[in-house]
Amino acid sequence: MQNSLENIISEMGKELNGKISIPIVVGGWAVNLLGFPRSTLDFDFMIFEDEFESVATALRKSNYNLAVKTPLYARFQSETNTEMPYIDCLFANKSTYDKLVSAGKMVNIFGVDFILPDVMHIIAMKLHAIKYGDGYRDGKDLIDTVSLIEIHNIDISKNSLFAELCDRYADAEIFKRIKDATKKK
Repeated sequence: MQNSLENIISEMGKELNGKISIPIVVGGWAVNLLGFPRSTLDFDFMIFEDEFESVATALRKSNYNLAVKTPLYARFQSETNTEMPYIDCLFANKSTYDKLVSAGKMVNIFGVDFILPDVMHIIAMKLHAIKYGDGYRDGKDLIDTVSLIEIHNIDISKNSLFAELCDRYADAEIFKRIKDATKKK
């Protein structure tokens, strides 16, 4: 079996076809698909937690083993090649999943169907990561947020949804950093 992310995701998709809900692509891959090309060291997608065992079984067949599992996500890593990207499964509740699916669109990645959330949902996730993350990703998430705002021509001073997202997932200091960063370009 060829050891590539394309092959791993393709094989996982074949194994899971019809066994789980359509996964939602998030993280760096979502940012790329929304128009901001950047490198990413992992592949992130969202599922229901009760689908975890099916995903874990499928990934084990490609020599990906569970490295970490918390109530919020599970991380898998290749047991045979340390240069392979991590695969992270975030756990969604029904309400969150339904919101992301209803506003998102279907995309195909390596022959597997995923839902790509709309840009505002990805920005909400990035705002949450900036506020509650451990700091080491802060710059990357801020750059992603600012880049998506600019690429999608979101006027943050007039967009009421962006203001609501900042109120809910960020704070005044984060809003100011984003506002200052968008002024510079």
